[in-house]
Amino acid sequence: MDPNYERRSMKANKDLYDNLHFFTNSMQGIQERCVCGERLVHERAPAEVFDYLPGNSFFTCKKYKDDGMHYRQPWVCAVEEELGILKTRLESLEEHKSMVVKLEVENQELKTEVEKLIARVSELEYAT
Repeated sequence: MDPNYERRSMKANKDLYDNLHFFTNSMQGIQERCVCGERLVHERAPAEVFDYLPGNSFFTCKKYKDDGMHYRQPWVCAVEEELGILKTRLESLEEHKSMVVKLEVENQELKTEVEKLIARVSELEYAT
């Protein structure tokens, strides 16, 4: 077999698997656009369709095909992931807020100390 053909085939397969990996990692929270660039629509599945995923409502790409390269995410999962993302962001913001408060208190203490030192320096200058 031709080694160049094998190399091209291997690179093509690697690109495909890399794209699939990037695509699956990007499906977190509520997306606005699919990786193909199309807008996502809020879709409700018919009552007779029973899907193994929870919920009957989906965020779906306009060009959705079941080829693994377009979004079709259950509404329940997307909202749950979005809430988790927002919760972690809120926790980090609360940590930053507490740090800011501590730094403001420390800054005020340092200002009073500097004022005392300036007063002491001016006393020493006049004394000499």
